[in-house]
This record gives sequence, structure tokens and C-alpha cells, in this order.
Amino acid sequence: MNSKENLTWIPITNPFDQALHEALQQQHHAAQFIALAGRHLIPRLPDDSNTSMKYIPEREMLVGNRLPGGIRIALHLPGLVLQLLDDHFDVKKKLPLEGKSKSRVFEEVKQMLGDSGLDVSSLKNELHYEIPSHPLEDGSPFTVQDAGSFSENSLYRQNAEIILNDIVAAHDHTPPVRVWPHHFDTGMLIPLAFNEENKVSKSIGLGWAIPDSMVKEPYYYLNIWSEKPVNGFNNLSSLPAGEWMNPDWNGAVLKHSELLDRTGPEQQYELVQLFFNSGIDILMEKFSSGERK
Repeated sequence: MNSKENLTWIPITNPFDQALHEALQQQHHAAQFIALAGRHLIPRLPDDSNTSMKYIPEREMLVGNRLPGGIRIALHLPGLVLQLLDDHFDVKKKLPLEGKSKSRVFEEVKQMLGDSGLDVSSLKNELHYEIPSHPLEDGSPFTVQDAGSFSENSLYRQNAEIILNDIVAAHDHTPPVRVWPHHFDTGMLIPLAFNEENKVSKSIGLGWAIPDSMVKEPYYYLNIWSEKPVNGFNNLSSLPAGEWMNPDWNGAVLKHSELLDRTGPEQQYELVQLFFNSGIDILMEKFSSGERK
């Protein structure tokens, strides 16, 4: 089994339940403080990657983009602790979220950044998208009620990093794997074509996602995107793992529960690898011919 940075695939053994879902939701809301800093304190980018994060498996933390002065905001996922990191990724300050409301955390984050020398006059508690509602929005405090669930969610991110970085290494022109705060997915894309402005005009998106209105458990996904309409999604070859979601969505998913049928790390890795590689091959054969690359 290949992996980047000698990471080890950790087998998924527990069915997804309400405790794991609650931990994911709180982590999702906590990650928005990183996104807020990226939105208001650094230049905006066309793909919104200024709000995105990188997952550091060995430290179990999400790390935001570099802010003025070299500071970064990070979130330790198991403990639900925000951290300020310097240019060497050393921890300078910690801000535990346990027992605090989102409004209080925002004020403390703003104070912490200001005390570190940043101009925070433009920092607002506003984002340009909405995330699923949660009692946190109504003033309930962050609570790490089930520490095991908060820790287990970290291994999902590690496994996603392993498989997606292996795919990055196998394809050209792929941007880095990132965590996106809107949907809280770990994702990447494979460009299939570029337009006359040398911007990506067609791509395959891949990643690991948390539960949503389409799938009620975590899942791996792949889909096709194009600036022009694509035809032929109704007659794609069947997948050896996972399933196409047409007509609801031009993509495919491999659910958390399907991984539980494979007991070892190699078997689970190979199942996800089969899902991605077969899906990529099918989509590339169907939709990449005749494009300018």
C-alpha cells in the first residue's frame, strides 16, 4: 500500500453513529474560524482557496493559510483547540473551545490575532456561504462529550490524505489536497481540459465528504465538472466499487458502511483505490477525448 510521508492507513471498524456525527458537526463549525481569517485577512482567490485548509495527520490538525506576519490558525481536531502557529508551525498560543459559544470564540480569536500584531479591523464574523444548522448557532457551547468520536474523525482525514495524495502523484497538473470549509470535505481535482485563458474548463473532482442531504454517512466521492454541459452521463459503465448517483448528481460515492465489509487496512485501501481508479478511467474515457490539454 502506497502512502505519502509514510502514513499508515487506519482501518475503519465502527459504524457511523450519532456521536460521530455530532463530533463532525462541531469540528465543522470550529473550522469556520480558520475560514473567517482566510476570508477577511488575506487576498481572495478565484477558487476561494484562501479559506481552505491543509490537514496535518501527524499532528491531527487543520492548518489555515498564511496570514500577514507568518501566523496561521490551526484546529486540533480531537481536542477542539484552536492554535496560533508561527512560520515554523510551532504553537504560540492555544484557545480551547470547550464550554464556549461561537460568538465568544470569535471575540477571543480576534483578540488573540490582534495581540499577535495583526490588523484585525477587517475581520468580521461573516462568511459567504451557509453550513448545516446546529445548536451552536443558537448559543450552545462547544462540548467534547465523546472524546473517542472526536479522535476517530481524525483517522478519516488521515486515510483521505493517503489515498488522495497517491492520486495526485499519478496525475499531472493536480493542485494540492485541501480541506474546504463550506462542505468540510477533503478534496482535490484532476484537470481534463483548459480554455483559451488557460483556466481549467473540465475536471474530475475527488475526495472524502461528511454526511449531507445526499448521503447520510461519510463517503468518498468523484464527479465530473465542466464549464459547458456534458452529455452521456446516463450510460456510463458500472463501477466495481461504489455507485453512480445519476440522475441526482453527476458523480459516484463509496459509503463509509461499505468499508466495514473489508476488515484490514490493505483491503480497505484497495477498495477505495478501486473506486477512484475505475471511476477516473470511466470519466476520462467518456469526457476527455478531443479536449485541449
